[in-house]
Amino acid sequence: MDEQFRKMVEVNIKGRVFVICQSQGITDPSVVGYYTGVLQQAIDAQLSEEGNAESFHQLLDQQAEWLAGELRQLAADGAIEASAEAAAVSGAAAEQPAEASTPPVKTEKKATGFVPEAKSMPERLKDRRAEMEHLLTHDCIALKLVTASEAKQLKRDLVGRLPEKAEEELVARLRSVLHSQVSKFIRKHQGGPWTSVTQQTEVRMEIAHTKTLRSLVFLSRQLLQEREEWMEKTKSSLVGRLFGGRVKVNKP
Repeated sequence: MDEQFRKMVEVNIKGRVFVICQSQGITDPSVVGYYTGVLQQAIDAQLSEEGNAESFHQLLDQQAEWLAGELRQLAADGAIEASAEAAAVSGAAAEQPAEASTPPVKTEKKATGFVPEAKSMPERLKDRRAEMEHLLTHDCIALKLVTASEAKQLKRDLVGRLPEKAEEELVARLRSVLHSQVSKFIRKHQGGPWTSVTQQTEVRMEIAHTKTLRSLVFLSRQLLQEREEWMEKTKSSLVGRLFGGRVKVNKP
């Protein structure tokens, strides 16, 4: 990517983010700068060295659509208003003069004077993505749902995307992996701890019904525990000898 093209990319990203933020009443340079960086990272990760203006503008349109939706959602959740209200409360408390002649009003519960700090939009976005990143790069690798290199790439793919949509696609992918693991074990060990058709169907339904990465990791650990307990009970039996005994699995 030559220098002239890179400058064009940066200018267009800054301009698009500024317009979108302005449309939502956001003028804080730090917030605008944050989202500029988010879009820049997302586009850099997907734009090849041989990228041209057409492919760049397609990516920019996609990321701009995500950003507009994200800001609308945050506004609907009250993030912008909460920040403004917290600032207004602090300012009013500082400016109000003390009135010595006014007797204190007794209340049943003493006021602590604590005003919850409203998180900025960049902080909210980061928090929503942080748990997924941790589970992906730790638990999912330990449970062999992904390899280390896959986890690294999937973590990069989370940047610049609406967390709910990114998690939905990620869980769908890992559900398929977990389903394959369980099906392979059932075939190899004639059902293992899930000997009946009913039990096997219930396991598959549990996998299919998981909606979040946390619930998928929890279910994967539960199934692994059932499998390990069964292997421990059968390792010295004829069944254990016939079907391979204990299988080593990476644990966190």
